[in-house]
Amino acid sequence: MGRRHIALAALGGGWILLVASAPPRLEVAAWPEAATVLTMSGVAVAADAQAVPPGEQYPPAPHERALAPAVAAPAAGPGPKPRETEWKLTVDLSVTGDSNRTNGSDLDTVPIDYGEGALPVPLDPSLREKAGIGRGASASAGVRLPVATAMALAFDAEGYVMDYDGARNDDVSALVAAGVELGAGPVPDATVQLIAFDRWYGGVEALQGFGLRANYRTMIGEGQTLRLAVDARIFDSGYGEAFGGTQGSLYLTYDRVLDPRTSASIGAWAHREWLDDDAFSYSEAGIYGGVSRYLGDALTGGVTAGVSRTWFDQPFLMLGPDPRRDWRMSGSLWLMTQRPVIWGVTPSLTYTYNRTASSIGYYRNDRHRLRLGAARSF
Repeated sequence: MGRRHIALAALGGGWILLVASAPPRLEVAAWPEAATVLTMSGVAVAADAQAVPPGEQYPPAPHERALAPAVAAPAAGPGPKPRETEWKLTVDLSVTGDSNRTNGSDLDTVPIDYGEGALPVPLDPSLREKAGIGRGASASAGVRLPVATAMALAFDAEGYVMDYDGARNDDVSALVAAGVELGAGPVPDATVQLIAFDRWYGGVEALQGFGLRANYRTMIGEGQTLRLAVDARIFDSGYGEAFGGTQGSLYLTYDRVLDPRTSASIGAWAHREWLDDDAFSYSEAGIYGGVSRYLGDALTGGVTAGVSRTWFDQPFLMLGPDPRRDWRMSGSLWLMTQRPVIWGVTPSLTYTYNRTASSIGYYRNDRHRLRLGAARSF
């Protein structure tokens, strides 16, 4: 991964080991998924925005958005008190060593068929795999205004920025949400919100639209939780009409506390993109899982993994006669302190690996990231 990546790993490891021990952050930021149009020697090609694990500035993949470590149920206590207005704000700053910040291919040429047979076309160097260091910042804020014992108005705002040298791979996103939250306990039973979102990639408005998201959670036994999440969106894209459309996602997650220090999650998800060009419309389904554990009195760590299968509706004829098919795999290892170490800041270190095994060579790639983060909640 290069000397700079090794140096970043050493710095992050030293920071984690030097600090002494807040429970792991369990929230996963909402994500707008978009297809990005790239130019390959004058030919328009769609490249999927790859995702990274929860807590990163990039939009998480669907399985990562659904997956959060389970936690032990709170101890029984007196009946619920009248709910008060609640405010929250979390800010997260990071530095990430990225082996493939362009999310590009390692090919020198790509076979392009103009109607008379495929010919090797040199790939624009800016689209090839390229390493880099990213500076990130994300923030999430919310307010809950009680309107009944077990109901509150729920307002949220979320945003992130990832900056690399040069502007071509910079990623910026913002989302606002408003709706209702149901439940009298410390964790809501259900939330339903209308959302509006915008995303810019490389200075272009890649995705802009509105939608609906809903979450439901229920206890199904001691230390066991079942979660259901639904997300539906309508959007336009600055890359052209072909990349506007609608999308829908469904996530089902089972959480279980294994012992006082260990918890696990497993689940399945399905995602559908109905874009204005059938060559870029697709269906995706996958499974995911994760384990988190308190490592002594100082640190918390965990591992997550997922795999999915993607089916595109129609072939993109310039790249091949058959519709694209992908296997997408991801995994991460994370480590963080159990409580803030200075000025309320909680440091973390995360390694992430993503791989796309595609039926079209141009889309095959892998990506390693090493992220050093510092979060502060208010």
